[in-house]
This record gives sequence, structure tokens and C-alpha cells, in this order.
Amino acid sequence: MVISNGCVKLDEDLRGQPTADKFFENESDFQSFITSAYRPLVAIYGSDMVYIAGGAAEDVFVPVDRWQGFEQANINTVPIPDEITEEQWDNNYKCIGICNVTLQTIKSSGVNSENLKAVEGEAKFLRALSYFNLTRWFRQVPLIIEDNQALASTQKDASVEDIYNQIVSDLKNAESNLPEVQQSKIRPTKWAAKSLLAKVYLTMAGYPLNQTNYYAEARDKAWEVIQSNKYKLEPTFSNLWLWNNRYTNDEFIFALYASADNGDATYVNRGIRPWTNNEGGWGDWSSDKRFLADFPVGDNSRIAGTFYLYMLNDNNVPWYETADNQPYVGKMRDAGDRSGGYKGPWVSGNGNADGFWSIIRFSDVLLIYAEAANQAEGGPSKQAYNAINSVRERAGLSILQGLSPKDFDNAVLDERNWELAFEDNRWHDICRRQLLPAVIKKYYPIVTINDHNYWLPKPYSRLSIWTGTKQNDGY
Repeated sequence: MVISNGCVKLDEDLRGQPTADKFFENESDFQSFITSAYRPLVAIYGSDMVYIAGGAAEDVFVPVDRWQGFEQANINTVPIPDEITEEQWDNNYKCIGICNVTLQTIKSSGVNSENLKAVEGEAKFLRALSYFNLTRWFRQVPLIIEDNQALASTQKDASVEDIYNQIVSDLKNAESNLPEVQQSKIRPTKWAAKSLLAKVYLTMAGYPLNQTNYYAEARDKAWEVIQSNKYKLEPTFSNLWLWNNRYTNDEFIFALYASADNGDATYVNRGIRPWTNNEGGWGDWSSDKRFLADFPVGDNSRIAGTFYLYMLNDNNVPWYETADNQPYVGKMRDAGDRSGGYKGPWVSGNGNADGFWSIIRFSDVLLIYAEAANQAEGGPSKQAYNAINSVRERAGLSILQGLSPKDFDNAVLDERNWELAFEDNRWHDICRRQLLPAVIKKYYPIVTINDHNYWLPKPYSRLSIWTGTKQNDGY
């Protein structure tokens, strides 16, 4: 048992894991243990992995030579893809392992089960999120739940459909068992479960399952969240990304919050900074000047919140006069004093930060509704127009009206691109709608796209440990 660092080995004999007579004596023990499941997720979003792996999307630019294959959707040219893929694989399964131990121990404990419903829902929400990450990045992966965790390393890859069935089952449980309001902002509510479920349904309607009946399910679940009046759009877009507003805005439905005091190492807030102009970063990735050139002009708040276009030094050097010659990511700039924030460059030698990352927010749910309703109903309804137009009006853009179903669909996908940039959305939208040939050839015309380009290779170093899984075709 390793509780202190939140790491549970999936190939361990569960007899060595915590049991009711060793650790879990009351509800607070369960709550304490499930809290450790957040650290692996923070490690994923606090690294560069998610953003570099999604480099073939328009919003991200990857300048590092050895990672250019991610930028050009040609990962077979990457010398060591494992340095990106291992982190995603390992940390999602670490989170799953902690959730599985929690769920198995709930079954065997003598603690009042009614008091543990919320903990059960939380564990299933986090497990669902981790499998949603894994199947969208790697397609078929081993499906490890509490009943087979002791044999995790030998489990064969589950079908994509079986993985999604488990995700949906877990989220329905979370929807039933999680409270409407949590005392701690870090913990998911039933509305977070509904929102994530809407996003899962939207994904199931697209590639690779292409089960279009789920558009109606996505529409209905998103509408429940919209009609609840629990969330609303932050009036000023750029305020969403201010450190002091991370817990108080009304738009974040579920977010991850790091803390250097808890030992979280959130490198990404340094990785996005250029190494010149007093920024003290590494410039591992940035936005793309072609993406900025296409970004719609409206309320300057969305541009200012999405990008940062001037360096920290006293001369306000613009991005195009830096060594990287690319615009930088504003959504991650203000991440607390220990990551520099707006107050000064990264403190030399300090590898920790206090970043935060939106996993799903209200504007995402509005756009899920708009897309799903249009697809399910064969055209945009008044409610679908209201959903996308509320996002556009906040951004200072004109409202949409009178569009054909196809034009409305394209408008929603474009709006998701602008609104949700750098939030680990665009790459997955490209994949589920099979947009990669059109998207990548706009930037890299000679790249050839095949089905395998929609998935990452599984970490080669893990194939000898996870003996039941097989490498994805094309790698």
C-alpha cells in the first residue's frame, strides 16, 4: 500500500492494499484515500504531455525538434514517443487503481454504506474520466475494474464499445450518488457527472463508434445541466483564467487544482513560457501564429484570455520578436506566485507551481448541446441557436441565424475551436469528427493521413509489462 504519493501499482496482489481492518474505519478515511486519486490527474495536465500529444490540432504548436511528429500527425518520426505517452498511460491507470481499491474496499467494509455513496460516486467519476482519456488517446486498452485489478497486467485490450459502456455505467452511478453541491471545489458534483456524460455521449456518436443515436442522449443530458441554472458564463472571458478567480467563477463545472504544498509538480506553466525576455521558461509548446491569424475578432477579452502577446519584461516585447516567434498561451499564464503569474518570471530552480485546469465548463456544455441538438433533430432549433449565440455574444461576435444544418454544424465546431483552445478539446473534436485530413493539410500539405493517425502508439516500454495489450496498428 502506498498512500502518501497516491500511487497504486496495478499488478500488485490486492491483499497488500488497504482493507477495512488496516486503514478504512470511517467515512473520512475513504474521503482521504480517494483524494489521492487526483494527483495522477494533476500530473497529466500539469505536464506537457496532453498539449504536445495534441499538437496536430490548430491551437497548439510544438517547436521541439524531437516532438515534431506530434505537430505533423506523424508520430512514427518521433525518436522516443514514450516520453510523451508513458505519462498519459501511467497516470490514468494510477488514478484508476486508486478508484478500484476504494470501490473494492467499500464493498467489504463495515462502514454505513449510505454514508459512502458520495465516495463511491466520486471514485466512479474519476475512473470514468481516466478511461475516457485512455480510449480517446489509445483506442483499445485493458479494462481494469475492482474485480480484476489483481490480474491487471495480463488483461487483454477491451473493445472501444466495452470501454464506453463502462464509462457510461460509472457516470450514471456518479450522477445518482454525487451531491448537487460539494463542500470542496475540487470534488465533482452530480452536475459534473451529467456534463461529462453529455460529452461522452457526443464522442460515442462520432468516430470510431459512430453510434449516431447518442447525439440525442448528449443533447438531453446537456440540456439538464443548462436548465438547472447551476452554472453561467463568466461575463468577462479573461477573468476565468485569473488565479484569484479559480474557485469563485460560476463557469467551471469540474477543474483540477494543483498545490505545490501537496507536492504537485506542475511543469506546464513553465513549459509554455519562452526562455527569453525574462520569462524564464522552456518554450516546449505554444500557440500557432496561423491559429491566431484565423482567430475571430470580437471582444478583446477572449483574445486576451486565450493568448498572451507581450512578454513580462519592462519593454513589453511582442511575441513575434521572440526566439520562438509564436504567440503564447494566456490561459495558463496566471498560475500562482510560484509559477510566475503576472508578477514576474518563474523562480529559478522552483519546479513546482499552483496551476489549475478546466476539465469541463459551462460554455463547453452549451456547445455540446448546440452540436448534438442540430445532429439529432436534422437542423438547428431555437434552443440550439441560443446555446451557441450565448457563447458568441460573450466573445463579442455576431449572432448566428438562418443557417443550414451543415453550416450550423461547421459553425459550432469552429466555435469550440476558438472558445476551448488549449483545454484538451480540439484534438479530440478532430478525431471524433474525422477532420484530420482537412485540418493537417492546411498547415502541412504533404502529410498523408491514415486511420492510425487518430491514435497514439501505446508506450513501447509498457508492452512488456502489460502482456495482454497489443500495439496499435500502424506503429
